[in-house]
Amino acid sequence: MSTPGPRASLWMAGAFLVSLVIAAGTLSHFGAATKGTVTALQLTARWSYGFFWLAYTGGPLNTLFGPRFQPLARRGRVLGLGFASAHLTHAGLVAWLYHISPTPPVPASSAIFFGAALGFTYLIALLSIPTLAAALPRWLWRAIVIAGMELIALAFLRDFLRDPRGHGIARLVGYLPFTTLAITAALLRIAAYWVKLRGGISPSRRAPRPGSRAAAPAP
Repeated sequence: MSTPGPRASLWMAGAFLVSLVIAAGTLSHFGAATKGTVTALQLTARWSYGFFWLAYTGGPLNTLFGPRFQPLARRGRVLGLGFASAHLTHAGLVAWLYHISPTPPVPASSAIFFGAALGFTYLIALLSIPTLAAALPRWLWRAIVIAGMELIALAFLRDFLRDPRGHGIARLVGYLPFTTLAITAALLRIAAYWVKLRGGISPSRRAPRPGSRAAAPAP
Protein backbone atom coordinates (compact mmCIF):
# COMPACT_ATOMS: atom_id res chain seq x y z
CA MET A 1 0.00 0.00 0.00
CA SER A 2 1.35 3.45 -0.89
CA THR A 3 1.85 5.92 1.95
CA PRO A 4 2.22 9.70 2.01
CA GLY A 5 5.62 10.88 0.81
CA PRO A 6 8.20 12.62 3.01
CA ARG A 7 6.86 16.11 2.29
CA ALA A 8 3.28 15.12 3.12
CA SER A 9 4.46 13.35 6.27
CA LEU A 10 6.25 16.51 7.44
CA TRP A 11 3.15 18.63 6.85
CA MET A 12 1.00 16.11 8.68
CA ALA A 13 3.36 15.88 11.65
CA GLY A 14 3.77 19.66 11.88
CA ALA A 15 0.04 20.35 11.65
CA PHE A 16 -0.73 17.77 14.31
CA LEU A 17 1.99 18.91 16.70
CA VAL A 18 0.94 22.56 16.50
CA SER A 19 -2.69 21.63 17.18
CA LEU A 20 -1.52 19.54 20.12
CA VAL A 21 0.46 22.47 21.53
CA ILE A 22 -2.56 24.76 21.10
CA ALA A 23 -4.81 22.32 22.94
CA ALA A 24 -2.32 21.62 25.72
CA GLY A 25 -1.62 25.32 26.28
CA THR A 26 -5.31 26.19 26.35
CA LEU A 27 -6.22 23.40 28.76
CA SER A 28 -3.27 24.29 30.96
CA HIS A 29 -4.41 27.90 31.16
CA PHE A 30 -8.18 27.48 31.40
CA GLY A 31 -8.37 23.99 32.91
CA ALA A 32 -9.63 20.75 31.45
CA ALA A 33 -13.27 21.34 32.42
CA THR A 34 -15.97 22.57 30.05
CA LYS A 35 -14.69 26.14 29.61
CA GLY A 36 -11.13 25.12 28.81
CA THR A 37 -12.23 22.31 26.52
CA VAL A 38 -14.65 24.50 24.55
CA THR A 39 -11.97 27.17 24.15
CA ALA A 40 -9.47 24.55 22.97
CA LEU A 41 -12.07 23.26 20.50
CA GLN A 42 -12.53 26.73 19.06
CA LEU A 43 -8.80 27.38 18.68
CA THR A 44 -7.93 24.01 17.18
CA ALA A 45 -10.81 24.34 14.71
CA ARG A 46 -9.44 27.69 13.55
CA TRP A 47 -5.96 26.21 13.11
CA SER A 48 -7.13 23.21 11.09
CA TYR A 49 -9.50 25.35 9.02
CA GLY A 50 -6.54 27.21 7.54
CA PHE A 51 -5.31 23.97 5.95
CA PHE A 52 -8.78 23.05 4.76
CA TRP A 53 -9.43 26.48 3.24
CA LEU A 54 -6.25 26.33 1.17
CA ALA A 55 -6.97 22.77 0.02
CA TYR A 56 -10.59 23.65 -0.76
CA THR A 57 -9.89 26.84 -2.73
CA GLY A 58 -6.61 25.96 -4.48
CA GLY A 59 -8.31 24.48 -7.54
CA PRO A 60 -10.89 27.27 -7.93
CA LEU A 61 -8.22 29.97 -7.55
CA ASN A 62 -6.16 28.29 -10.25
CA THR A 63 -9.22 28.05 -12.52
CA LEU A 64 -10.22 31.68 -12.03
CA PHE A 65 -6.88 33.48 -11.82
CA GLY A 66 -4.43 31.30 -13.67
CA PRO A 67 -0.92 29.92 -13.21
CA ARG A 68 0.02 32.09 -10.23
CA PHE A 69 -2.18 29.79 -8.11
CA GLN A 70 -1.10 26.56 -9.75
CA PRO A 71 1.48 25.78 -7.01
CA LEU A 72 -1.32 25.99 -4.45
CA ALA A 73 -3.56 23.72 -6.54
CA ARG A 74 -0.74 21.20 -6.85
CA ARG A 75 -0.43 21.03 -3.07
CA GLY A 76 -4.10 20.26 -2.47
CA ARG A 77 -3.41 16.70 -1.31
CA VAL A 78 -0.64 17.73 1.09
CA LEU A 79 -2.72 20.57 2.55
CA GLY A 80 -5.72 18.27 2.89
CA LEU A 81 -3.68 15.69 4.76
CA GLY A 82 -2.37 18.48 6.97
CA PHE A 83 -5.97 19.43 7.75
CA ALA A 84 -6.89 15.84 8.61
CA SER A 85 -3.87 15.56 10.91
CA ALA A 86 -4.50 18.88 12.64
CA HIS A 87 -8.14 17.94 13.13
CA LEU A 88 -7.24 14.81 15.06
CA THR A 89 -6.65 16.93 18.15
CA HIS A 90 -10.01 18.63 17.65
CA ALA A 91 -11.73 15.23 17.40
CA GLY A 92 -10.04 14.12 20.61
CA LEU A 93 -11.29 17.25 22.38
CA VAL A 94 -14.83 16.53 21.18
CA ALA A 95 -14.61 13.06 22.71
CA TRP A 96 -13.28 14.56 25.95
CA LEU A 97 -16.12 17.11 26.07
CA TYR A 98 -18.67 14.31 25.79
CA HIS A 99 -16.85 12.43 28.54
CA ILE A 100 -16.96 15.30 31.04
CA SER A 101 -20.45 16.60 30.19
CA PRO A 102 -23.36 15.26 32.28
CA THR A 103 -25.62 15.62 29.24
CA PRO A 104 -24.78 15.62 25.52
CA PRO A 105 -23.15 19.02 24.77
CA VAL A 106 -24.91 19.36 21.39
CA PRO A 107 -28.29 18.19 20.05
CA ALA A 108 -28.35 14.77 18.42
CA SER A 109 -29.04 16.25 14.97
CA SER A 110 -25.96 18.46 15.20
CA ALA A 111 -23.85 15.56 16.46
CA ILE A 112 -24.88 13.45 13.45
CA PHE A 113 -24.17 16.29 11.02
CA PHE A 114 -20.75 17.14 12.40
CA GLY A 115 -19.96 13.46 12.88
CA ALA A 116 -20.65 12.84 9.18
CA ALA A 117 -18.31 15.69 8.23
CA LEU A 118 -15.63 14.24 10.50
CA GLY A 119 -16.11 10.81 8.96
CA PHE A 120 -15.71 12.21 5.45
CA THR A 121 -12.52 13.96 6.54
CA TYR A 122 -10.77 10.69 7.25
CA LEU A 123 -12.46 8.73 4.47
CA ILE A 124 -11.11 11.19 1.90
CA ALA A 125 -7.71 11.17 3.59
CA LEU A 126 -7.62 7.38 3.20
CA LEU A 127 -8.67 7.67 -0.42
CA SER A 128 -5.67 9.92 -1.08
CA ILE A 129 -3.61 6.71 -0.92
CA PRO A 130 -3.28 5.73 -4.59
CA THR A 131 -3.85 2.01 -4.12
CA LEU A 132 -7.10 2.59 -2.21
CA ALA A 133 -8.31 5.20 -4.69
CA ALA A 134 -7.58 2.85 -7.59
CA ALA A 135 -9.83 0.21 -6.03
CA LEU A 136 -12.90 2.40 -6.63
CA PRO A 137 -14.54 3.40 -9.91
CA ARG A 138 -13.42 6.87 -10.81
CA TRP A 139 -16.95 8.29 -10.69
CA LEU A 140 -17.44 6.98 -7.15
CA TRP A 141 -14.10 8.32 -5.99
CA ARG A 142 -14.92 11.76 -7.39
CA ALA A 143 -18.40 11.71 -5.85
CA ILE A 144 -16.99 10.91 -2.39
CA VAL A 145 -14.34 13.63 -2.61
CA ILE A 146 -16.68 16.32 -3.91
CA ALA A 147 -19.57 15.50 -1.54
CA GLY A 148 -17.22 15.16 1.41
CA MET A 149 -15.43 18.44 0.85
CA GLU A 150 -18.68 20.34 0.41
CA LEU A 151 -20.08 18.79 3.60
CA ILE A 152 -16.93 19.69 5.55
CA ALA A 153 -17.09 23.26 4.23
CA LEU A 154 -20.75 23.50 5.23
CA ALA A 155 -19.96 22.14 8.70
CA PHE A 156 -17.34 24.84 9.25
CA LEU A 157 -19.67 27.57 8.00
CA ARG A 158 -22.49 26.32 10.20
CA ASP A 159 -20.19 26.32 13.23
CA PHE A 160 -18.92 29.84 12.50
CA LEU A 161 -22.48 31.14 12.13
CA ARG A 162 -23.96 29.19 15.03
CA ASP A 163 -25.96 31.58 17.22
CA PRO A 164 -23.27 34.28 17.35
CA ARG A 165 -25.52 36.82 19.09
CA GLY A 166 -26.47 34.30 21.76
CA HIS A 167 -22.79 33.88 22.65
CA GLY A 168 -22.03 37.59 22.84
CA ILE A 169 -20.24 40.16 20.73
CA ALA A 170 -16.84 38.60 21.46
CA ARG A 171 -17.79 35.41 19.61
CA LEU A 172 -19.28 37.38 16.73
CA VAL A 173 -16.11 39.45 16.28
CA GLY A 174 -13.81 36.48 16.85
CA TYR A 175 -15.51 34.39 14.20
CA LEU A 176 -16.10 37.16 11.65
CA PRO A 177 -12.79 36.58 9.76
CA PHE A 178 -13.50 32.85 9.55
CA THR A 179 -17.10 33.40 8.46
CA THR A 180 -15.80 35.74 5.75
CA LEU A 181 -13.27 33.13 4.61
CA ALA A 182 -15.95 30.43 4.50
CA ILE A 183 -18.32 32.56 2.43
CA THR A 184 -15.47 33.61 0.13
CA ALA A 185 -14.52 29.95 -0.39
CA ALA A 186 -18.09 29.09 -1.36
CA LEU A 187 -18.22 31.96 -3.85
CA LEU A 188 -14.89 30.91 -5.38
CA ARG A 189 -16.13 27.34 -5.83
CA ILE A 190 -19.36 28.51 -7.45
CA ALA A 191 -17.53 30.92 -9.77
CA ALA A 192 -15.00 28.26 -10.80
CA TYR A 193 -17.80 25.79 -11.50
CA TRP A 194 -19.56 28.39 -13.64
CA VAL A 195 -16.40 29.08 -15.64
CA LYS A 196 -15.89 25.36 -16.29
CA LEU A 197 -19.54 24.92 -17.18
CA ARG A 198 -19.29 27.64 -19.78
CA GLY A 199 -16.09 26.15 -21.16
CA GLY A 200 -14.08 29.21 -20.25
CA ILE A 201 -11.11 27.41 -18.73
CA SER A 202 -7.89 27.49 -20.73
CA PRO A 203 -5.31 24.65 -20.73
CA SER A 204 -2.89 26.76 -18.67
CA ARG A 205 -5.47 27.10 -15.92
CA ARG A 206 -6.48 23.50 -15.64
CA ALA A 207 -5.75 21.57 -12.49
CA PRO A 208 -2.35 19.89 -12.76
CA ARG A 209 -3.63 16.33 -12.48
CA PRO A 210 -5.11 14.86 -15.63
CA GLY A 211 -6.25 11.62 -14.05
CA SER A 212 -4.02 11.32 -10.99
CA ARG A 213 -6.34 10.65 -8.10
CA ALA A 214 -3.57 10.85 -5.52
CA ALA A 215 -3.02 14.56 -6.22
CA ALA A 216 -6.59 15.48 -5.30
CA PRO A 217 -7.14 17.49 -2.12
CA ALA A 218 -7.84 15.24 0.83
CA PRO A 219 -10.18 16.43 1.90
